[in-house]
Amino acid sequence: MTTKWFPGNFLSVEKIKNVKNYAVIVLNRPINANKEVVECLWSQASLKITVDGGTNRWLSWIRKHSLEDKLKHPNFITGDLDSCSTESIAFFNKSRVIKTVDQDETDFTKSLRVLEPSIKELNLENSIVLCETSGRMDQILANINTLFKNNLKSKDKQIPIFLFSANSLSWLLAPGHHEIHIPENVKKFWCALIPFEPTKVSTNGLKWNLKNQTLKFGGIVSTSNTYDCTTNVVNITTDNPLLWSMGTSKIDDD
Repeated sequence: MTTKWFPGNFLSVEKIKNVKNYAVIVLNRPINANKEVVECLWSQASLKITVDGGTNRWLSWIRKHSLEDKLKHPNFITGDLDSCSTESIAFFNKSRVIKTVDQDETDFTKSLRVLEPSIKELNLENSIVLCETSGRMDQILANINTLFKNNLKSKDKQIPIFLFSANSLSWLLAPGHHEIHIPENVKKFWCALIPFEPTKVSTNGLKWNLKNQTLKFGGIVSTSNTYDCTTNVVNITTDNPLLWSMGTSKIDDD
């Protein structure tokens, strides 16, 4: 069975307007992505969650763009609330505040537990997480770890979680065969396949393809790859979970 991916659906206002049944989660990171895209992602989302200090970030962002009276409040504000200001909670007075105190998991991971009961009711199919990927390496790795811990399912199908930043989109590929449809306007940027255990991978549609090769730390990892200019489809077969990351704009791009 082939899993088909259309990342371009989340990269432009025109495409986002046609996407339904997804959740948006805002983490405690700067929000640097395109203003119109972020606004549309939020407006179109079936469920909106801000996570702890991400609530402050979201409030600052909507004030910066004078959207206080235009955008709906989060459905949920979650986290242990050690970094969420009382000002933010007071401003978002229509939001339900759910304190999650378990210190053995990150606030991001715990926010998925809050999201889970809404899956069936809202028929959720995707989750988009606003989180810049520069800065603290420990937080970046913790976010990736949450992708591995994702148990969200709808109709026995796992709900993917996309890490969305100003210049990249990343998500986890389950073992099996995947077909990723690459928008023409991002084919000039980088892509990467990152293993977290020894993983046999075959690809086509990349500039540097893999032929049943083992990716692993201490060996080969496919970073700073890019696309075969003759096709808009990348095919990937993997025997273990594999992180796919792709550049989406020229910001910080070499």
